[in-house]
Amino acid sequence: MTSANLWRDTVWGVFETERLHLEPLRESHAGELFDLLSDPLLYEFIPQDPPATRDALAVRYRFLESRHSPSGDEAWLNWAVRSKEGGACVGTVQVTVASDRRAQLAYEIGVPFWRRGLATEACARVIRALFEEGIVEVRAELDTRNVASIRLLERLGFTRGGLRRNADRFKGADSDEWTYTLRSPARRPPVS
Repeated sequence: MTSANLWRDTVWGVFETERLHLEPLRESHAGELFDLLSDPLLYEFIPQDPPATRDALAVRYRFLESRHSPSGDEAWLNWAVRSKEGGACVGTVQVTVASDRRAQLAYEIGVPFWRRGLATEACARVIRALFEEGIVEVRAELDTRNVASIRLLERLGFTRGGLRRNADRFKGADSDEWTYTLRSPARRPPVS
C-alpha cells in the first residue's frame, strides 16, 4: 500500500490545542503567511531562502494540497498554525509520511511568535495524531547550531541519534545535522 493510499481515507482536518488551531494547508494561506515566512531569520539554519513572492508561495501550497507525492509513495501532511487569540497564522507544521509508517517532521513559526511554546504545542498535537493513526516513528533532521529546535525536540521526548557531518552547504557555510527520533509509545520496548 502506498503512503498516499494509506492516508486517503484518514480525516486530517482541523486540530486544536489550548492556544492554536491547526488547519490543512491550502493555497489561500499563502496570502496570510507570506510576510511572516519572508523573514530571513527563519532560514538561518535551513538550506532554503524566504519565498520569492506571494504567488510563488501560493503555487507551492497548491501543489502540497494534494497531500501526497506525485508517485504516491509519500503522504504530505501540512497544516497552517493559527492562534486562537487574534486569529493570525503563526506558522506551519509539515509531515512527510513514508509507506513504512515513518514520518519526517518540520515546522516554521514566525519570528514574532518565537519563545512562546507555540511550536512545541503545535508539533505535540500533530505527533499525537500521527501515533493515533499508527505511525511508528517520527524523525527530524536539523542543523547542529539550531539550539532552539534542539531544545524543542528534546522537550517533546525525541532522542538524539546520528550526526551527519557536512550534510549541507548553504549561506556560505557547511552544516552538520543531527537526526532526532521519537518512537510511538505503542512501539517502544518495555523498560526492565
